[in-house]
Amino acid sequence: MDTIFIMGATGFIGEETARSHIAKGNKVLGLARSEASAAKLRSIGVTPVMGDVYRPEEWLPKLPKIDYAINVLGFFTDGMPARFSVSHAEKCCEKYTRWIKVTIDLARRKDIKAVVNVTGTTIFEDMGVDWVTEETPIRYTPSGFNRVATPATKLCQQAIAEGLPLIIAVAPSVVYGDKPTSSFDEVFVKPLEKGQMGVVGDGKNYITTGHVEDVGRAIAHITDVKYAGEFFHIADDQPVTQREFVTSIARALGKSRVMTMPRWLVAILGGKCAVEFMTLSQRISNAKLKSTGFTLKHPRFLDEVGDVVRSMRRARAGQKLQASPA
Repeated sequence: MDTIFIMGATGFIGEETARSHIAKGNKVLGLARSEASAAKLRSIGVTPVMGDVYRPEEWLPKLPKIDYAINVLGFFTDGMPARFSVSHAEKCCEKYTRWIKVTIDLARRKDIKAVVNVTGTTIFEDMGVDWVTEETPIRYTPSGFNRVATPATKLCQQAIAEGLPLIIAVAPSVVYGDKPTSSFDEVFVKPLEKGQMGVVGDGKNYITTGHVEDVGRAIAHITDVKYAGEFFHIADDQPVTQREFVTSIARALGKSRVMTMPRWLVAILGGKCAVEFMTLSQRISNAKLKSTGFTLKHPRFLDEVGDVVRSMRRARAGQKLQASPA
């Protein structure tokens, strides 16, 4: 049994990662900056470590012996913005870089086997219709969420070059699941429900997806010192075009059609980063991950999305019912 420490274990991906490690028989510790977060961690079998990621000097020296650490803090850890503007990305970049510095400090501990850092496909080049693999060049152009991740990516590359035991888990650009208020719900489902979202441009670019259960399982799977220094793409078997992605969610919501929106209009309404994210074309290959023996439970987004969206809406309705006065 290994002891795993997770930063971000209360999040959408983090919770599934924690559950996956517990299912493997590991002991899981999770960073919690509030009593509410600590209670949530306990409810899923995770032991809370009280502390704030922005004040590591208060908890890092007191951290008990651990075998592995995982950073799965996401772009929206501190809340969802109204617009994904360049100025918002710059603010996120500062915070995101601070998280990576804490992650690398964990990797410098002499008693740790390895540290897993979870990032996104945005760090790789736009390859159009060609497959993106772990050998595809890293992208340093400021575009989309890469405006947030670039400095952190460089720090990770430097740490690996120094010989630190760092493993990079590259999560898909869209992680989906039926949890209400998740990033999938807030960024895609709710706006489509309200008629506030459509296909951006011609919609022919490729979007790579992954079910949150598979993403969490994959992160747990590669939490192994033998993978130190390596990158692993986590993705479905079959990427979809942006148009397929948007229209499949809309159909699950009972809508027969979705509007097509020009890039300039989306930039005004949603922010420049939103346009850049939605029009990035990446067909991510999961061949390397699967070569390690990992198998997907949810291999195709188009086969899953209908049930996922309907389950999410039922869960939302149940939450409203519980919250309503008797």
